[in-house]
Amino acid sequence: TTPPTLNLPSDITAEATGPSGAVVNYTASANDNLDASLIFGCSPASGSVFPIGTTLVTCTAEDDAGNIESGGFNVIVQDTTPPVLTLPADMTLEATGASGTVATFSASATDLVDGSLPVTCVPPSGSMFPLGATTVTCSATDANSNTSSGNFTVTVQDTTSPVISPMTDISLE
Repeated sequence: TTPPTLNLPSDITAEATGPSGAVVNYTASANDNLDASLIFGCSPASGSVFPIGTTLVTCTAEDDAGNIESGGFNVIVQDTTPPVLTLPADMTLEATGASGTVATFSASATDLVDGSLPVTCVPPSGSMFPLGATTVTCSATDANSNTSSGNFTVTVQDTTSPVISPMTDISLE
C-alpha cells in the first residue's frame, strides 16, 4: 500500500533565450520499495520549451499495485537580459552657421525576446548641435523593463576659413 517515492528538483529558474521562452532540462525520478518497474512521467517533459512566466511541472509515479504518488515543481522562465544597442561612432561635423549644424544619425536596438525596439536619443537625430562636443545619450527598454543605454559624441567644429570679398580698385588723386 506504500506509494512510490518521487525524486524531484527544486524550482528551476531559467533565462529566456527567445520570444517563446527557453528550453529547460531537468532530472526527475521515482523509486519504490517493492517494485522495480514503475510507470513514471512528468509534464511538460524535460527538454521542453517553457514560456516566459511560471509553469508547474507535474510528475506521477505508479507501482504494480496501483499505488500512485504525484508531485510537482515550478519552472520559472524570466527575461532579465537588456536589449543590445547599436549606436553610431563619435561624429565630427563642420559647422554650417554660427549656431552649429544639424546632425542626423540612426540608432537601433534588438532584444532576444522582443526583437527590434525603438531607441530614444537625447538630443534626437535632426537636432541643431552647437559648436563643440555634445554627448548624445540613447536608450531602449524591452517589454520586461530591461533597459540598455549608451552614448556617443557629436563634435561640431569650424575649420572653414572666412571668405574675403575683394574690394574694388580705388583711384586717388
